Amino acid sequence: MKLRYQVNTYYRKLVIFAICMTAVLLNGCSQKIGRPENLQMASLSATIVEIDDHGNAVTDLEIAPFTERGWKLGDTLEATFEAGQKIEIKFVENYGDVPVGDYLGRFSTSTERFKIAINMGNIAKTLELNSPSQVVLQKVQPPSAD
Repeated sequence: MKLRYQVNTYYRKLVIFAICMTAVLLNGCSQKIGRPENLQMASLSATIVEIDDHGNAVTDLEIAPFTERGWKLGDTLEATFEAGQKIEIKFVENYGDVPVGDYLGRFSTSTERFKIAINMGNIAKTLELNSPSQVVLQKVQPPSAD
């Protein structure tokens, strides 16, 4: 009788353990399923609100959406414009952070708005950009080291 009681107690503990583990696993899975896509990969939509005196495309984007996505200086972004042009830009602090003629994106120190530009060039003329028009930005993932 004592052995039967010990076996029943063992099975009860085993069943309770299995139920608890199942609940933990299901809870973890439901949280992963319910989460939106990786925010770092999420695209940003913006409006080109101005073409400045140098031919740079000034958008309505501020820094907050960049930091929320974990985008940082040195990242490569893909910019897709309303008319279909698609370019890769380097997210930098200064124009000189990329070679002359390369595309870049940076925050203006005066307006704190994101600008898309060509170092020593006129991106508005090169890509025939107008204001207002839409642009979508997305981070380009570096190739895996496989």
